[in-house]
Amino acid sequence: MGTSWWQRHRNTVVAALLNVLAYTGAAVAGRYEWLFWIAVAAGVLATFGLVLTASQNVLVGKKLAETAANAQRRLLQEMLVPIIEVLGEIAVAATPDQRRGLQERMKHAVITAARAVGPADSRACFLDVEGAPGARTLRCSPGMWVGRQDTPRTVYSEGSPRGDRLLRHMDNRSPLFVEDLDREADVMQPDNNKYKTFIAAAVAPACNHQAFGILSIDSLNPGDLTTEDEKIIEVLGQLLGSALAMN
Repeated sequence: MGTSWWQRHRNTVVAALLNVLAYTGAAVAGRYEWLFWIAVAAGVLATFGLVLTASQNVLVGKKLAETAANAQRRLLQEMLVPIIEVLGEIAVAATPDQRRGLQERMKHAVITAARAVGPADSRACFLDVEGAPGARTLRCSPGMWVGRQDTPRTVYSEGSPRGDRLLRHMDNRSPLFVEDLDREADVMQPDNNKYKTFIAAAVAPACNHQAFGILSIDSLNPGDLTTEDEKIIEVLGQLLGSALAMN
């Protein structure tokens, strides 16, 4: 988010996101066995993250810590409450139609949370994967992006340099973080050449399941996004993937 508070507390946010994932997975593990394993892995990672963050925060003065804690609570509430609520509703939805409607709400909640990771002029988008292997596309449908009012590129095709790179990272479940697009080859440059850094992560559960697409965030200046932001976008992609996998 480009603030000193965010730089100090990214680890806490990551750990909190993982704890949310663990809690939700445990709550519905009886119905969805794969969420149990997400819960186990996420809980372990969250524990380590919170321990490391606690060690770092010992050095913070009392007044600064109180101010940061209040800001942190507001941030986590804004980011996580809608996601937790919708994910829980999806898990207990009575009908397929109701579940599909809630999954659309989940997409918007996660895109909004992803946008909150970056500075004010960042932009987040959900790219849905379509088509058969060899002819796949990643498509950003209307309403599936928030943030900076530059309409994002809507389609990336398999067989093009940029499409192949995104699909490869999606298939491998490995997030892609480009810190400075000016260092990239010409074929990797965005169409309008406005944004200079971006993160893309697979929208898929943490366990073995098909990917549903890509969650991305981009911003105008190199340095606007960091490796800590990459971790958060990856976890948000897993949360959305977990929600879309429920059927």
